Amino acid sequence: MQLFWSKGYEATSLQDLLEATGLSKSSLYESFGNKQSLFEAAFTRYFDSRSKQMRTRLEQADSPLAFIRACLLSVLEDAERNTPRGCMLVNVANEFSTADPAVQQLIGLATRRFREVFEQAFAQAQSCGEIPATRAPAALALYMHCSMSGLRTQVKSGLQRKDLLSVIEIIMSNLS
Repeated sequence: MQLFWSKGYEATSLQDLLEATGLSKSSLYESFGNKQSLFEAAFTRYFDSRSKQMRTRLEQADSPLAFIRACLLSVLEDAERNTPRGCMLVNVANEFSTADPAVQQLIGLATRRFREVFEQAFAQAQSCGEIPATRAPAALALYMHCSMSGLRTQVKSGLQRKDLLSVIEIIMSNLS
């Protein structure tokens, strides 16, 4: 998963996969069938584990909006890397576009999973009075997903920390 996330599908060679997994060529093909199947399993693991982490963080957050702010601030971690890798979902969507129906289905599933967590957070934020009841949680979840994707893309393009922080503050101010 880490290898595909860092390098992308096309740039990841069979040799890279053999080194990363410690498997022989025959064992790799016996276990996963082919590079595409291994990639799909790695991508599925990514969004399964990330959405579970998000749900746990939402449950443990001081408030729903504190969770949202923490999600936005998480882009700063990637910004501090020598080579930011961005969001694997965004990377996969950009690399595959509409070229592969199986991967497109996985992209759709991943997107729904992340948006469901955000929608839950916004519904909770409404319940506790952090945001007005007039705001649609589903629309706010889409806004959050788009904002996160944009921020992670900008991190890859070198946007500075202070600029990221100012954008995060604007996003937060638009939620209420």
